[in-house]
Amino acid sequence: MNDSTPSEPASEEAEPTSFVEKTKNWYGKHRTTIRAVCGAAGSVAVAVVVARQAMEQHATEDAGSTADSVEEDERRKSPVKHSVAGYTRRLADGREIPVSGYERGGSS
Repeated sequence: MNDSTPSEPASEEAEPTSFVEKTKNWYGKHRTTIRAVCGAAGSVAVAVVVARQAMEQHATEDAGSTADSVEEDERRKSPVKHSVAGYTRRLADGREIPVSGYERGGSS
């Protein structure tokens, strides 16, 4: 009889034959280390999420305070009258057009 399967069961000291058995044995030996690493990684992930939310909230509050300060000072000083030199302007489609000089500011 020339079977590929052994006729006797494998002893407990023999190497596990399947990947699943090897994985179960490895996990059993390293369970506490695996849990500690996963816990640490989870804690870092939570800290990163909380920090990002705090930064976004802080940025939103800063933007709101800037808008409030603009609303508080509704009376805006008119700009000083000055001349703007001519220049070339590039349009979105790539064309360049000349812009002649003009006066700016000083309106009441």
